[in-house]
Amino acid sequence: MKLKKLNKLTLFTLLLCGIVSPASAQKNFKYKAALQSIDSTGFYRIGLQPGLIAKAKADLSDIRIADSKGNFVPYIQAGSLPQKSQKSFVVFPEVSNTPKTDTSTVFIIENKTALVLDRLWVRLQNTAVKRKVNLLGSDNLNQWFAIQEDIPLQEAIQNSEGTYLQLLSFPASNYRYLKIQVNDKNKNPVKFLQAGVYTEYASAAQSYTAIAPVNVIRADSNKATFIDIKLNDKYQVNKLHFNISAPKYYKRGVAVYQFVNNGKELISETELSSDKDPELLIAAKTNHLLIEISNGDNQPLSIGEIKAYQSDEYLISYLEAKQSYQFLAGDSLAQAPEYDLKFFADSIRGNTPVIKHEAVVKNTGYAAAVKPAGKDYTVLIWVAIIVSLGLLLFLTLKMTKEVKKKEGDN
Repeated sequence: MKLKKLNKLTLFTLLLCGIVSPASAQKNFKYKAALQSIDSTGFYRIGLQPGLIAKAKADLSDIRIADSKGNFVPYIQAGSLPQKSQKSFVVFPEVSNTPKTDTSTVFIIENKTALVLDRLWVRLQNTAVKRKVNLLGSDNLNQWFAIQEDIPLQEAIQNSEGTYLQLLSFPASNYRYLKIQVNDKNKNPVKFLQAGVYTEYASAAQSYTAIAPVNVIRADSNKATFIDIKLNDKYQVNKLHFNISAPKYYKRGVAVYQFVNNGKELISETELSSDKDPELLIAAKTNHLLIEISNGDNQPLSIGEIKAYQSDEYLISYLEAKQSYQFLAGDSLAQAPEYDLKFFADSIRGNTPVIKHEAVVKNTGYAAAVKPAGKDYTVLIWVAIIVSLGLLLFLTLKMTKEVKKKEGDN
């Protein structure tokens, strides 16, 4: 009888701590978006619309797929699918490889043809360590700009080759040089062998989704044009398209800034030229950009509409027919999930069906979990938890004494 009481008290304590209900984890996410319903079970490619990515962390580590019971469903990034033909792999030339510094491993490659990249396959010597990777871009090897930070370095799976490939996914950009930087924290370095892309990907056109609305304010000053761009949320911006009608021939230097808490921050230095598409490829998660065009002694460019775009992002997940699923996002403390599905990526067909998600809305569960203004029950909750733990400890000690006493009598 006492054991039953002890078990009930233990369960009650766990419920107070909020660690036994799968649905309780959903309360940590501010936003949700229902997934399109499906008629058959299998793998699906799910597009991430700008509205969802705007509510998520920059590295998308807080995005989750939840079923109707509140359980999280495994997924992988679409770019993580393995390529069957090793002959189609194009290696980017290595510019500099610094095996060991005081704090990091650095591997620099050159994107000579200025391909628009949103993924990079990296070959490493087999390793089983936990490290974080930062990816930076540059056009001159002197000034570097952050593209993606804190990308988890995967551990090698068992194989007989001694090397393995890892995919790095990041916002689309066309920097000439890419620097892969691993934070070693004064530990032994990891060994990079090569990096590149597959020809099927390299020849494919990058697809984008428009971001709207875009509010633009333009000002021309002495030898420069300033274009202030504001968005209604912190979208992932990967491309800006300019409708330039005049002059016929032009080539202007362009600096792109994003606004942060402490002011503006330079994120790209590039150019607009009449012999190329009037576009700027950048990587910024922001709601406020400033474009500075250097005109020199020329007349300012005649610029009409300016459009902003996000490069298309997809997740792949195994979904059950007639089941209800939803995306969750907006947990600032969430870490990137580690799912076993990544080891079974070769089971996914190339023609995976594509589905979408509905509009992003506030997660009512999160709103309910937030305490009302003026009513703070934190102290009462902690008192209840402490009392429960005290009773649990008391009963445990009492039962232990009784068991010892019975053993002594025997």
